[in-house]
Amino acid sequence: MLIIVPEQSIEVVREVDVVVAGGGPAGYAAALASARSGARTLLIERYGYLGGVGTNSLVSGFSSGFHDGKRMIIGGLYQEMREKLYRQGALVKTNNYEPFDPEALAFYYLKSLLAAGVELMLHTWVADVVMNSDRVEALIVESKSGRQAIRATTFIDATGDADVCARAGVPYDIGRPSDGLMQPVSLMFAVGGVNADRLIREIEQIEGAPFDGHISGMNHIIFGGQEERIAKAKADGFLFNVPRQSIAIAWTLPGRPDVIYLNMTRIQQVNGTKTEDLTRAEIEGRYQIEECVKFLKAYTPGFEQSYLLRVAAQVGIRESRRIRGSYTLTETDVIQLTQFDDVVAQAHYMIDIHDPTGQGTHYVELGQGASYDIPLRCLLQDKVSNLIAAGRCISATHEAFSSLRVMSVSIALGEAAGVAAALSVKQSLAPGELKAELVQDELLRRGAILN
Repeated sequence: MLIIVPEQSIEVVREVDVVVAGGGPAGYAAALASARSGARTLLIERYGYLGGVGTNSLVSGFSSGFHDGKRMIIGGLYQEMREKLYRQGALVKTNNYEPFDPEALAFYYLKSLLAAGVELMLHTWVADVVMNSDRVEALIVESKSGRQAIRATTFIDATGDADVCARAGVPYDIGRPSDGLMQPVSLMFAVGGVNADRLIREIEQIEGAPFDGHISGMNHIIFGGQEERIAKAKADGFLFNVPRQSIAIAWTLPGRPDVIYLNMTRIQQVNGTKTEDLTRAEIEGRYQIEECVKFLKAYTPGFEQSYLLRVAAQVGIRESRRIRGSYTLTETDVIQLTQFDDVVAQAHYMIDIHDPTGQGTHYVELGQGASYDIPLRCLLQDKVSNLIAAGRCISATHEAFSSLRVMSVSIALGEAAGVAAALSVKQSLAPGELKAELVQDELLRRGAILN
């Protein structure tokens, strides 16, 4: 059954140089870099605050993609943000996994963008695009104000799910090639009242920061050896059925050692571009959290007096659409640490594929002291001339994507997209017509690290 919608006249409410869709790590960096490059820039975000997975999904730690074990390999806006959060006591430096206060991050993003003159449209969702030949002429957005149109010269898709690219007709891939299944999603949560000193003394760690005898030495741990506790819980009649091989990932909030964030849930076979799947994931995730909290309190040392403090506003999506760009980054590129002439970002994070059907996770670690390049061509495509992708929806295979999807890399990619967008406006060229050297020179001038 179909409902026919009559033609509509939609008011154009903004006309700017660059429009960025999505206010997560990539969108924040894209908008800030564009505005600082002199382009009139507008950022669209569906929530009432910025930060993406770092704030609305409570993934409150930067993974180690920014550091190769010997040196920083991501500079620019990421390094600027890292230093400022550290100085205000909202981030713990480790050069590995660095926890931060998500509320401080949201404030930082907001103030940085406003100071640069970025115009914000919060509580606004991109609903459609208006095409003119091979160009996006306008975005159609939905909000409490109804349907409105926004025109620009260049557009950046930082939605994470390539929503703008998909609506503009850009070809994309989704999931793994064999069956289209994607990595599972997780609903993050925080608990308070934790005796973290006891926790890290008495629980076996698969991975974690060296323990210096006090909670200040902890930034994250992955718990192992829980089989006996789970078996005892089940023998006691407790139904513990959360589908993760390792019991949890936890890290502390800076300055609050009794608060632990937990990545403990796993919801399988969720397509993050389908409302029905997202609805199921939110429901199932909350049931899993309820079970996790009860289990931790009853069977895990350090959690005896704990309580549920906060649940993320939305599930964390690890994987969805990836555009088919001018170049597709591969697993071989990641493992062999491939270098490109048109590099706009470096990364070091491991290949990290959470099994789409099982409990385990496939890891391929990268050696210390080296990184792989991400070329400008991964952000561009041949279908729509004035549209750039940024963040986790760039052109990459399922395997390569599992490495570049982390927030620090997304910030670097966003900065590159913002610089390219502003230069394309200034040069009156399509982004794909820009010489990579122009983008690289501007990134280097801003403190990016490209070799």
